[in-house]
Amino acid sequence: MRANSDGKGNGSMDWNSFIQSKYLRGGLCALLIAAILLGLWLPGTGLKEAQPDDPLQGESVREITALKLGENGQQLNAVSVPDGGQSGSAEPRPEENRPDSAPDDGDDGQENGNQGADGGEASPSELSLVLTWNAKGIACAAGNTQAFSVSSYELNEDLFRFRVSLNGTQAQDAKIVGGVSVTESTQTAKELTWPSGSLPMAPAAGTDKEVYDFSFTVRTPERDVLFRYQITYQKLPDVQLSFTWQGTGNHKGTLLCLPGGSVADKIKNNQLAGGGIWYEMKLVGADAESAGARIISASYTSDAASGSDELNWRDGQGPLEVKIPEGETSNTYRISVSALANGHTAHFEVILHFGNDVTLQMRYILDDGSERKVFCQNKQSKTADTVYDDQLTGGNLPYEMSIVGSDADSAKITSVKCTQTGKGNKTRTLKASDTVPLLLNDGKTGQNNFTVEAKDDSGNQYTFKINVPYKHKGTNSIEILLNLKDQDEIPNEVITNLKVSAQGRDAAGNTVSIPAKGTSEYIQVTLDGIEVTDPTSSGDAWEYGLFPSNPETGDRKEHALYVYAEDAYGNWGKAELTLNGFRVEPGQKIGDATIYVDMTVLGVGVVGPIPYEVLADEPISYVVAKAIMGKDTGEPFGAATKGTLHWRGDYGGTLDTGFYLRSLNTDYHADALEDAVWPGSTEEEVLDAIDARFGAGTGLAVLWRCLYRNGLNKSAGSGSTFGEFDYTSGSGWMYTVSGNRGNKEDKYYPGQSMSAVRLKDGDVLTLRYTLAYGWDIGGGSDNYGNIVGYCVTAINGDITPRHQMEEVEDPDGSIRYVCRCCGMVQDCPHAHTTYKDLEDGTHILLCEDCQAAIGDPLPHNWTYAAGDTEDSHVCAECGAAEQHFWKEVEGTNTATCTEPGVRIVKCNICGMEKEEEVEAKGHTTDNRWNHTASEHYQKCSTCGEEFDRGNHEYTYSEDWNEYECRICHVLHEEICGGALTIQEATCQKIVYHCDSCGYDMTKPGTFDEYHNYVDGICQYCGGEDPNHVPHEHAYHETQRVEPTCTEDGYIQHTCDCGDSYREPLPATGHTWGEWSPAGDGKEVRYCDACGAEDYRTSEEDIYSVQMLFLHWLFPRMH
Repeated sequence: MRANSDGKGNGSMDWNSFIQSKYLRGGLCALLIAAILLGLWLPGTGLKEAQPDDPLQGESVREITALKLGENGQQLNAVSVPDGGQSGSAEPRPEENRPDSAPDDGDDGQENGNQGADGGEASPSELSLVLTWNAKGIACAAGNTQAFSVSSYELNEDLFRFRVSLNGTQAQDAKIVGGVSVTESTQTAKELTWPSGSLPMAPAAGTDKEVYDFSFTVRTPERDVLFRYQITYQKLPDVQLSFTWQGTGNHKGTLLCLPGGSVADKIKNNQLAGGGIWYEMKLVGADAESAGARIISASYTSDAASGSDELNWRDGQGPLEVKIPEGETSNTYRISVSALANGHTAHFEVILHFGNDVTLQMRYILDDGSERKVFCQNKQSKTADTVYDDQLTGGNLPYEMSIVGSDADSAKITSVKCTQTGKGNKTRTLKASDTVPLLLNDGKTGQNNFTVEAKDDSGNQYTFKINVPYKHKGTNSIEILLNLKDQDEIPNEVITNLKVSAQGRDAAGNTVSIPAKGTSEYIQVTLDGIEVTDPTSSGDAWEYGLFPSNPETGDRKEHALYVYAEDAYGNWGKAELTLNGFRVEPGQKIGDATIYVDMTVLGVGVVGPIPYEVLADEPISYVVAKAIMGKDTGEPFGAATKGTLHWRGDYGGTLDTGFYLRSLNTDYHADALEDAVWPGSTEEEVLDAIDARFGAGTGLAVLWRCLYRNGLNKSAGSGSTFGEFDYTSGSGWMYTVSGNRGNKEDKYYPGQSMSAVRLKDGDVLTLRYTLAYGWDIGGGSDNYGNIVGYCVTAINGDITPRHQMEEVEDPDGSIRYVCRCCGMVQDCPHAHTTYKDLEDGTHILLCEDCQAAIGDPLPHNWTYAAGDTEDSHVCAECGAAEQHFWKEVEGTNTATCTEPGVRIVKCNICGMEKEEEVEAKGHTTDNRWNHTASEHYQKCSTCGEEFDRGNHEYTYSEDWNEYECRICHVLHEEICGGALTIQEATCQKIVYHCDSCGYDMTKPGTFDEYHNYVDGICQYCGGEDPNHVPHEHAYHETQRVEPTCTEDGYIQHTCDCGDSYREPLPATGHTWGEWSPAGDGKEVRYCDACGAEDYRTSEEDIYSVQMLFLHWLFPRMH
């Protein structure tokens, strides 16, 4: 700071110097210029315009390549498929082998988009899906949508039948896990079956078309990919072509051809009349007349001639001359007919094969004396029924070949050869009647292909081919396991899930599973003599949907279930069950089940049991929504009646289609590794960190070691919500359905979504959380998440390691035992062993020295002796005791509805029997009510006793437009029929009185004729009277307040009825006089009305201030 002129520094600022500072003047000048420029620039920003998005999308249309049925795999792989865009997908779900919902197909940014060399969808040459229908194959690349059209002409009873298959270099490692169809007009979804399935098609309401969107999910080792088809269905008029041919005598035939279809017939030479036939063609069908159908052209071509000739389509009939070229035995005529109906053009094809009546008959007799005949036409192939080695002596087949038919006398067999694919692959030259030794193919089915040639007197050549499969007849050694038992009760006309597992042994003695449909091994299921087809697989089991029919009369019907399995070596097994069907309605109680939620892999344990009432035709998806999430699903299944967990949850699909659990908020916290990455950079670091976290050798430590060593990606997880992809890339919810919790059935996981499986009485439903695609809970399939295997199974609250030790020799020659799954090292030679009860129905051999499990768990060997306790039987190896599994012996129960009795029960495991007292059975009402005109009551169907008698309680039913008893649901009109008179009536309800039964019944609604208006307003509902004439006001002034210079006034207007309103009078404002000097550089003026004063600075002073500022700002310019 500067000192004052008097030399005393008093700390004050020299304000004059500050104001004269050039820096201050420069800053203010810059600020002024900036303000001016800002004012000019701001308005211009509003003129800026965003670049519009390009509305055109890069779409390309590619031709669909049609494949024909029967093409081999190499031809299918060569099919041209369009390039597919790439859409991301999450890791495959550990959910049941469905899924019931399609993955997100949207573009979610870079993570789910193109991923370069490290990600993205498979290219078309690597993986494509082919949908085959009506002998047409349509290929689709991953992420693409293929569109095509289907007409009702091309479908049988409007049922679209299809088959899907995978092609490409990745097809062997991929499989279809889900299929859904969505109807465009109603947005309803339906689950599709694969590899074959069907879907009824119908046009949208008020139109003749509908669009169906098919989506198939395919699981690859890397991710799930999606394939789509958009199918446009068109309903066309029911018009068919009737083509009739007439030959000599009574030889004639009539063919019916659908639009777009083809029909064929064979006509032999001896059936021709004068070297030809007479034909007649016409249009028939339900819509032929109303659609104005008419033939507009008809022509034919012949294999023996080029070009085409026209038929007499105008008259619809005429002669057709038939010629067979010299040196040939047949000729084919192809007739093409076009018709017009309701503006639609339809095309028909009639194929007529003309030829000599020459057929090969192969006849052979088996050891039991049964005779078999096979007939084969010229240039065709036939396959005979399989012959087993126990039907022949020494495998020798005596046969006889002969030519039959009207032209047989002129044809002679010239050559018989048999090529055998059995051992040696021999080709034998035989006689027309001979004996040939049939051959097996390495113990499996051998093919014996006979090729027979013949020649007639005219020199025409004939060739016939017949294959006789030959198979070893093995032993009844195939074990068939079913989830149903003999005499089980099942509901009629409701899907019951049948699980079939058939197991045999191969030549080396290894256990093998029998596929449902193989080349020479198969499973056959029939219900009431009708084969049940289209099973789905889950692991080594197959699932069939049984749909038993209702009886013609009554409520119960016995059904015969037959299951037969045969392996490639001819070994076989069968199961025959009688199932007791009963009539039910959807939503009717049919039994009781138990539900558990198993989170053992997270260290939580098991939640349950949760009792549940099983309802007819209710999918498990509804059970989960009700019992776990606490939802009310509406009619017919409603809400859970025996308690619910009320957990919040998220799911994919719908309750009816493709349902799977995404997550559950359980209110429990996991004992798990929560970070998004593994705790270490090397395997040694990670495994040491796992042992430190859970404790070396504990079940959870072994489990997490297995998860890491099997290559699962680590992901974050925390809190009480457990969902898919939490903690690992293989996590999620799976489910089991079994009859007894804890047995091996507990590890069976259905291959269908929860919306496709239904519970039955006595079932146990377990929801299980997995961290490894099911491998850690005993249900893994394929090879997802399984590289070195798992030596631990975490289910039912138990995590018991069962190490799989391998002998490893160190460089110094010492021997170590290392578990190939979790990597744990043991040095123990297991010299002392004993059996340990695993408390899950099995025991295992255990080393007494190191406590390591040796080998696989084995089922208990239950025995019972007279000295054992009455309540249990004992395992002969480990000494475990188990309570008897009692079942009542049929016909021994002496109890009645009201009186106790005794019965004999027998243990299904060890066979022990005992007699016990039983309580009265109680009345059986079958949920039916009996009625009189005024009352209802229930009646026991066993003893006839009546109870629960009470009066009807009628409420109005909009569905029936009638009064319905809310208890027994009988309609008043049906049970009483008395006349109804009005007791009370308002605009909102009418109360009727029945003069017969005496009941009063209320009908709610809106009844305009019963309004009660007062001053135009209804006293019941508050509505206005449309005919009411409103009062017209007559207002007059009753008060006036004049406005002032600054305040408003008003005029009060009032009607004689009391209604009033105010008319505002605005303030007048000041009336100012002239300005006059007021001193001190100011001027003043006065209001002439109120005397108010108004001051201002004089104009001379304003000018002086302005000049002073400019002189200060720019001193050098003045």
